[in-house]
Amino acid sequence: MLVFILIMEKDTIEIPKEILDEMYQAHYEITRILETLEILMDKETLRRIKHSIGEINRGEYVDANVDEIDELLI
Repeated sequence: MLVFILIMEKDTIEIPKEILDEMYQAHYEITRILETLEILMDKETLRRIKHSIGEINRGEYVDANVDEIDELLI
């Protein structure tokens, strides 16, 4: 088991790797939730998403691989 050591001024604490991994995962999840809330609060973004979903449902899209994207955007 790996243990990370954090040095804060003159004190040292040990955090087990499993707990550190859980902290990183929690941070990731919180970030995802905050980003989702930002999108849901932005009326223009929601309008654009709904418009795009409509285009997809009507078949108004082009399938392309990564190499073709620049060409299609010109």
